[in-house]
Amino acid sequence: MSLDINLKYFFDGSMGYNLKSTEEYKKNIDLCGKASEKVSKEIKEQSNEIFNSFTLNYQNSTKLIREKIIKKKYQLVVGMGGSSAGAKAIDMRIEGNIFFLDNYDPTYLQKFFKGYNIKDFTIYIISKSGNTFETLAICNLLFQHLLKISTLEEIAKYVIIITEESQSLLSDFAKKNNLQIIRHNKKIGGRFSVFSETAMILFDFDPGKISNSAQSIVLKLTEKNLEDDTNPTVNAAVILTLQERYGINHNINLLYDYTLKDYSYWFHQLFAESLGKNEKALTPMTSICPKDHHSLMQLFIDGSKNKLFNIYQPHLTEDSLKFSFLGLGSIEAKNPNNLLESQYLSVIKTFKNLKIPHRIMTSPGDKISNIFELFSYNILETVILGYAQNLNPYDQPAVEQIKVNTFSS
Repeated sequence: MSLDINLKYFFDGSMGYNLKSTEEYKKNIDLCGKASEKVSKEIKEQSNEIFNSFTLNYQNSTKLIREKIIKKKYQLVVGMGGSSAGAKAIDMRIEGNIFFLDNYDPTYLQKFFKGYNIKDFTIYIISKSGNTFETLAICNLLFQHLLKISTLEEIAKYVIIITEESQSLLSDFAKKNNLQIIRHNKKIGGRFSVFSETAMILFDFDPGKISNSAQSIVLKLTEKNLEDDTNPTVNAAVILTLQERYGINHNINLLYDYTLKDYSYWFHQLFAESLGKNEKALTPMTSICPKDHHSLMQLFIDGSKNKLFNIYQPHLTEDSLKFSFLGLGSIEAKNPNNLLESQYLSVIKTFKNLKIPHRIMTSPGDKISNIFELFSYNILETVILGYAQNLNPYDQPAVEQIKVNTFSS
């Protein structure tokens, strides 16, 4: 396991926090411990398909599905929210070349159809329910375009529908047009589906590598070591205590690794839809650094201390880029990696000096392994937070009202 989380500033008193001595933390570590027991039981009994998707058996099954798909020059994913967010995060992390239509914008769609030969794509249209109206809208426009440039028989070879086994508009459409159907696991909601068919059929990853990455985080949970900063139980208790004792109401990913941008947007949905069910809910945000040093950092430093920052280190590798001596100042005494690392470390030093709540997330090593560690870590932490607060982390009832209002006006 490469993921490391540093919580020491909340426990050693150096920032004015000594959470372990507070009644709130004692209560919350007990609540989160009980929530973790529930999660551990689900993992052991294999009663939760989300956690089952972490296993080697599940990853092997998705590999068998993947191997039957004819891959064209490019891949295109059509899907909203969790139907595409996980795959998009992986693709950005590994610097892949999958295309995504993940927002309904007719102007952009028209531009996309004009700019690319859609015949060059294997196309995946994904909706768990099969009734996501934005996905259906894009499907309609995309299919119109395909019928202008290809035959229905040819289209059926490279358009794949991913939806659950139930009657739905998308499922009926696929059957009517003889399109390939891959069944979305009915027991895994979209935002939790990154380890399942929706994302894994797009990438040629070793199933063992994916499963080992996820299971390394599960082990942190099941070991029950409350002195381990990387234990999701401990982190969940810290978050709840910061909410209650210090009025924290924002959970912000401060990224010094740009390839984690879409991972952080995936996290937005996971965290907001799972836990955003009362007035105490934290708001997830993303800040891209060092770009945001020149915009949001003023607020982060001198504004309200109502924010928890998850500071993600730069992913530094051997790099051929070097600065030349061109008379452009002190930057030329460093190399590009040193400069970025200096900026990252200076923010940590500033936050510590000003007692700004933060935890440090380091994830060195292989980019594939550590992105899956991050996925599994955040899923576990989020579910524990939900259970500890007597929330159902798997539903999103308020979102349904928008759908109702869209078609009633």
